[in-house]
Amino acid sequence: MNLAEQFNYPDSYEENSRIALETALHTAPAYRDWNRLDPGPEAAVNERYAAMPELTKQMMRKAFPDGLVPDGRSTAEALASGKIEYTFTSGTTEEKVVNIWDASWWSRSEAESWKLNSHTAALPYPVRKAELAGAQNVGISCEEDLPMGHRTIGQTLYLNEKTSMLQWQPRHYKRMARELADFQPAVLEANPSLLARLAFWALDNGKVLYQPDVIIFTYEFASKIHLAAIRRVFPSAAFVSSFGSTETGFVLEQCEDGLLHQNTASCRIDFQPLKRQHGGPYLGRILVTTFGNPWNSIVRFDTGDLVHLHRGSCPCGHSLGMVADAVEGRTANVTFRTDGSLVTTKAVDDCLSQIPGLRDYSLKQSAPGVCELLLKAEKPKEAAAQAHEEMKKLYGPGKYTVQTVSDIFPGPSFKYRRTFANYKFSQKELFV
Repeated sequence: MNLAEQFNYPDSYEENSRIALETALHTAPAYRDWNRLDPGPEAAVNERYAAMPELTKQMMRKAFPDGLVPDGRSTAEALASGKIEYTFTSGTTEEKVVNIWDASWWSRSEAESWKLNSHTAALPYPVRKAELAGAQNVGISCEEDLPMGHRTIGQTLYLNEKTSMLQWQPRHYKRMARELADFQPAVLEANPSLLARLAFWALDNGKVLYQPDVIIFTYEFASKIHLAAIRRVFPSAAFVSSFGSTETGFVLEQCEDGLLHQNTASCRIDFQPLKRQHGGPYLGRILVTTFGNPWNSIVRFDTGDLVHLHRGSCPCGHSLGMVADAVEGRTANVTFRTDGSLVTTKAVDDCLSQIPGLRDYSLKQSAPGVCELLLKAEKPKEAAAQAHEEMKKLYGPGKYTVQTVSDIFPGPSFKYRRTFANYKFSQKELFV
C-alpha cells in the first residue's frame, strides 16, 4: 500500500485527481502513449495513477513547447497576449527545463499554501514582500547595479540582481540592509544560503537588520548551519519552509509546529518509498500532479527530492493531505556508507551542524567510504578535526579528506550542491 494513502484528503481530492489524469491522457499530446497503461475509468483513481510512469524533465524537454498543453489552446496567442510566459529552471544541463508559466495559477497555488501556516494565514495575500534569490531564476538579472526602483515590481522588491552571490561586494550587503529598512516588507522570501550570507555579514559587522513578520525559505535545501545564523539576526521573525518547483507550484508548506503539509487544493502527491536498507518505507520520493493549471498538464512529475513522511497527527490541527517531517535533499545528491546504505543531504547536514563556528561545506564522494570535504569555518583547524571524526561516525571506516577554504562556490546553476557522489549509480534501484 502507498503509505501516503494513509493520510486523509478533502472530498474534492479524488475528483481533482481524476480530472487531472483524464485531461492529460486525452488532451495533452505528450501523454498519448500512457493511455495503453490506463486500467480504465472504471478502476479506482489510485489504481490508475499507480499504473502510470513518472513524468521526467527529459520527457518535458522533448514535449516542449506544446506537448503538455491541453488541446484547443494556442501557446503562441497566449504568449503574445501576456497570459503566459516561458521560464527556465535552474540546475545542471540535464535538469534544465523551459516551462510554460501561468502567473495567475501560480498565485492561486501560493495563496492556498499560505493557509497551511498560521503566520502566513494571518497576512493578506498578496503582501509587501522582499525577495533574496538567484537573479537568473527569480526577479531581474543585471550585471550592473540597479537602483531600488528598477528592482521593485508591484509589492515585491528584488534585493539581488546578480547571477551569482560571488559578485556581491560590501556595498551590496549595505544596500540590502538599507533597503530592508526602507521597504519594510511583511515577508522576506529567500534562498537560505543567500540570506545566510547576509546574516553572517550582519553578525561580523555588528549590524541590526529590519525584522519582517515572516521569512519564507524556498528554492533549495536549508542547512541547519544557515538557519541558526539567520535566527540570530532575525530573532523575531517566524520561519516557514515552502517546498515546490517551477513545474508544480507550491507543494508542501511548513506549519507553525515545523511539519510540512500538502497543498491539497493545488496538487496530488504519490509517494514511492526507498528500500528499507536505504531508509524506507517512510523515506522516499514524491511524484506530483498539479490541479487546475490550464496551460501545463503535469502528472506524476518526479521532483527529484526525498521526503520523510510523518507518523501521526500534527499539533497545528491541519488534518488533510500528506504530512512530512522534512525534505531531506535530492536523490541525485545522496551518498553512501561503507555498507552501501544511503545517506541523504539532511543526514550529512545534521552531522556537520554540530561543529561550532562552521559556516558552509561541500562534500564529494568518489566511492563509498571515500569522501572529500570542504569547510568554511571560523576556527578552521578545530572544525576540520571534528569534521573528520563526524565523517567516520556517519559513513563508517574509510578515507576522509578534510580541507578548509575561504569560501564555498556554487555550481554551474549558481545553486549549491552540498553533497554528491561523483560516480554513477542507479537511482531507480534505490526504490521499492
